Amino acid sequence: ERLPALKVRGVYGDQAGRTWELIPATQEQPTLLVFLHQRTRPVFGMARTLMTYVAQRKDDKLTGGVVWLTDDATETENWLRQVERNFPKTQRMPVAFSPDGIEGPGSYGLNRNVAMTILVADKNRVTANFALVQPSLQADFPKIIKAVVAVAGGEMPKLSDLEANARQRRMARRSAEADAPPGSPEGDAQPRRPAEADAPRRSAEGDASRRRSAERD
Repeated sequence: ERLPALKVRGVYGDQAGRTWELIPATQEQPTLLVFLHQRTRPVFGMARTLMTYVAQRKDDKLTGGVVWLTDDATETENWLRQVERNFPKTQRMPVAFSPDGIEGPGSYGLNRNVAMTILVADKNRVTANFALVQPSLQADFPKIIKAVVAVAGGEMPKLSDLEANARQRRMARRSAEADAPPGSPEGDAQPRRPAEADAPRRSAEGDASRRRSAERD
């Protein structure tokens, strides 16, 4: 199966506000494409971990992108700007959204009923396809990376090492923002967590509170 050309709309940095070709029709490099259909904590966790893996690779052999699918481009663009600090910064794995609506580009035949779709390709041909309904780092991440290593080389990373690296990056970013003088971009910026990612935690806290109230009564 050939990997079709893919146009996306950029959100961050020099790509912000412009439509560009993330995947050219002549793509030859090993490619990791992540299509996000939903905004949930597992989806964010998988996307961030895959981006961290690409950022940590010592070569530039692997390229790709994280592409959100949406039926409201303006709302999604504004929302992505708000949650920018939740994503690792890597030019080889940019974050963008599809201008083709919630179904995504027709040539890709994506299933909108799953949480995310991950494609691995090499020499312009898809070598692995993961349509995840309930993404799990423990169950799905090793399978995805195994498919990536098969085409791009390298060693299988430890999930615990990637998670530790991501935590260190977040702590360093927060420290830099706390130390920055008022009025500077870093000093004025406050890290924002996506509301959707916090929903499971808020629900669990609410359940615990209701149980405590029932016990007192």
